[in-house]
Amino acid sequence: MKLINCILAAFLLASLTSCGRQQSTEIHVPGLKARKGVVEVEPIDSSRVVAGQTLYVPAYSSVFISDQAHSFNLAVTLSIRNSDRTHPIVVTSANYYDQDGQLVRDYLTKPLRIAPMASAEFFVKESDTRGGASASFLVEWVAERSVSAPLG
Repeated sequence: MKLINCILAAFLLASLTSCGRQQSTEIHVPGLKARKGVVEVEPIDSSRVVAGQTLYVPAYSSVFISDQAHSFNLAVTLSIRNSDRTHPIVVTSANYYDQDGQLVRDYLTKPLRIAPMASAEFFVKESDTRGGASASFLVEWVAERSVSAPLG
């Protein structure tokens, strides 16, 4: 009887804690879910853009190990963090390039609005070896107000 009561109490607790939670929906970035702080938006009219930048971020999708320089594949996570406390930024492109400078993946089909102090992650699977040992990301962002630059 105690076991049944414990199971019922656990079920009730799980039901109560899930009330009011919004189900996130997939957005057009592989593996990224829409959240309150990261949503797809329409492009900003260029006449309203006050700030912006292109960020270059190196990505190591494999490393060499041992004296024989054996390659060890890694998963890669790029996190773009809006460091501004009051204003959003809009990421207009997030591209992943291989070690020869060839585009491997364009992560966005629509711009992403990142709320103040929020972040968006872009993921490359360990099994995706197309980037080579020294891949990179180019991320472009804009804002309608003067903001602190995001961190990548």
